Amino acid sequence: MDPAFTLVPMDQTCVVVVTLRPKPGCVDEVVSVINREIEEIRSSPGAQAYELYRGVDERVVLIEKWGSRGEWQAHFETPAIERLKRDLTPLLSEPAERAEMYPA
Repeated sequence: MDPAFTLVPMDQTCVVVVTLRPKPGCVDEVVSVINREIEEIRSSPGAQAYELYRGVDERVVLIEKWGSRGEWQAHFETPAIERLKRDLTPLLSEPAERAEMYPA
């Protein structure tokens, strides 16, 4: 386990910012793929917020809030996330960037 995570209790509220950089001309398709799955993800155990934003620079950003790190990690095993990974990967110019944060 990464030593940084040993300092974060698995039951502490977790906020995650995911930045996606679509390939040129793919922003609308990226947004559409996410919108197709968003309600299922929002109904995942521990999901407190899962909001989609489109940046003026063509980035797509998800801001997530989870009841705990464990619930956030568990959602990676859901069918909706598996479909997102499958369908978004060919539309992105680089891998998704994640910032995982906890209350200070």
